[in-house]
Amino acid sequence: MFAQSNVREGMVVRSLDGEKLGKVFAVGEGQFLVEKGLFFPKDYSCLYTDITDIRDGEVFLSRGREQLQDLSLSTPRDTGLVTDAPLPMTAAAPVETATHRDLSASAGLDLDRERDISIPLAHEELSVTKREVEAGEVRITKEVIEEEQVIRVPVKRERARIERRPVDPNRPAMNASFENEEIVVPLHTEQVSVTKHAVVDEEVVIHRDEVEDERRVAESVRHEHVDIRSDGNTETSRSLNAQDALKDRR
Repeated sequence: MFAQSNVREGMVVRSLDGEKLGKVFAVGEGQFLVEKGLFFPKDYSCLYTDITDIRDGEVFLSRGREQLQDLSLSTPRDTGLVTDAPLPMTAAAPVETATHRDLSASAGLDLDRERDISIPLAHEELSVTKREVEAGEVRITKEVIEEEQVIRVPVKRERARIERRPVDPNRPAMNASFENEEIVVPLHTEQVSVTKHAVVDEEVVIHRDEVEDERRVAESVRHEHVDIRSDGNTETSRSLNAQDALKDRR
């Protein structure tokens, strides 16, 4: 057995054969109102005893599509409700007036206490996130340039200079061997050896500075707008509140 606590406003209502009838827009202790849909030309009231199952946020009734159509076009359902005055019902007239009044009376709604139904209207806002990506690069190439460098280096060398000097004729030759003899006198010179070593001429320093720019980002956003229309000649907008529905039908 289902009760008022099991049914919430906005729940989809389906018939026994799975046809979508509409959505619940008002809930009372004895009945709940279903908005008009494909099968109901006007809003329709259902008893909690008509519910066979509630699953996945949807209400399933014990009546099929044809039974519900016949019932919505027949005389008001006997709920033991007391209204201000009896309202005639015909086969061509929908039961919106009687069912709204029946719901307000049988559900025990306090007519002095307003029950508001909130319809949220949403809009989209832009959220900007930043991530760092590679935008370019600076490439420095060191090339080796070979050139010839001339350095003048003074060097010394020895050369032979022959000098003949006269001596005293009476000087005796002490070590004369009277043999053939070759005397070798070495001559020296300086040779130049070249070595190379690296020295630093200068430094090239790369600085990465942060520069802050402003970039314009444009994107379309959506927002919700509610359009309220009413049926018939009444100038008042349709209410999703059972209490207001009752006042409008009186």
